[in-house]
Amino acid sequence: MYDQTVAVEELSYHAQMIDSILDYEVVRLDEDGLVRSWHPGAERLTGYTREEVLGKPVTMFYPPEDATAGTAAREMRAAADTGRYEGEGWRVRKDGTRFWASIRLTPIRDQAGVLKGYVKVAQELTIRRERDIVLRGMEQMVDSITDFEVIRLDRDGMVRSWNPGAERLTGYPATEVIGRHVSMFYPDEDARGGMVEREMAAAVRAGRMETEGWRLRKDGTRYWVNVVLSPIRDDAGELIGYVTVARDLSERREQEQLVQRQRDEILELSTPVIQVWDKVLVLPLIGTLDSMRASRLTESLLDRISSDHAEVVILDVSGVPAIDSGVARHLLKTVEAARLMGTTSVLSGVRPEIAQSIVHLGIDLLGLRSRTTLKDALQLALRMVGVEGLALDRQVGDA
Repeated sequence: MYDQTVAVEELSYHAQMIDSILDYEVVRLDEDGLVRSWHPGAERLTGYTREEVLGKPVTMFYPPEDATAGTAAREMRAAADTGRYEGEGWRVRKDGTRFWASIRLTPIRDQAGVLKGYVKVAQELTIRRERDIVLRGMEQMVDSITDFEVIRLDRDGMVRSWNPGAERLTGYPATEVIGRHVSMFYPDEDARGGMVEREMAAAVRAGRMETEGWRLRKDGTRYWVNVVLSPIRDDAGELIGYVTVARDLSERREQEQLVQRQRDEILELSTPVIQVWDKVLVLPLIGTLDSMRASRLTESLLDRISSDHAEVVILDVSGVPAIDSGVARHLLKTVEAARLMGTTSVLSGVRPEIAQSIVHLGIDLLGLRSRTTLKDALQLALRMVGVEGLALDRQVGDA
């Protein structure tokens, strides 16, 4: 009697334990697949009450196409043959909506080994499946990007994902990169200087960091890239990593440098410094002066003053169409820089309209000596360096 009472209590406890599981469907089927037990978790998952389900075939929860195809029977047969069946698939609620569920079927046998039914445990995985589909879609989308490196780093800068574009750009396959630090792609001087850490810190502060710089391929060659680094945060806002998008700009940079070199050469040709006598230079200015050309002009002149040990330089503006405040400031800066190197400047080619413009602008030329023509300026310059008599006349005549 005591043993019987204990057995009843154990069955009661077991039933209560099963009923307390609300996130899973735990039901018993007979050997033909008819529902023989039903608990609150199953009702919560499907919407059916106990009265609506008991004695009904389990196929009522399958989509029509699966029910017709005998999916339930195959699953039960697999469980009976192997001792267990696990799978995933669509199931149908009472209201007709579908949900994705993981299914586990375990056969029930008596002491003689005769099949008496099955225990079915089901869990809804609809949200997880949708998330997996989204993730797979994102992975496929990223893998289709072959012109950009799109990779994920953890919060310490270790590479956690690698796309075909990254392999194409760097020459490294994923197996040689995953789990290694992103600094492997930086030149030694940048890696040792903490550039990676500074870039990640900047991305965290601003929410995004964009920069350009050198990176290294597997074969050791350098390439110039544009990099966008963005932090990744979890639902609580905690930093969990970064996504980096990089694009090879080596060809564009080479073209820009070529254009710059050509521009510099043109500027060099358009501002020639001519030595007309020992320690006397002439800089003929032709055309419009902008800030870039004026800066180049000053640089070239000072280099020649240093190399030729010039004592006098003539700035000839006869070829300049107009003098505005910007041009005048550049001329004054050039004159002042030359003076600091011990060189006297003489302005030549000042036409009446240019003189009026300088006066109208109220520009103080700091006592700069000037002459109307280049010939007059040459005569003055030669006298300043001590050239007299016939040598002076000969030089002026040649000019």
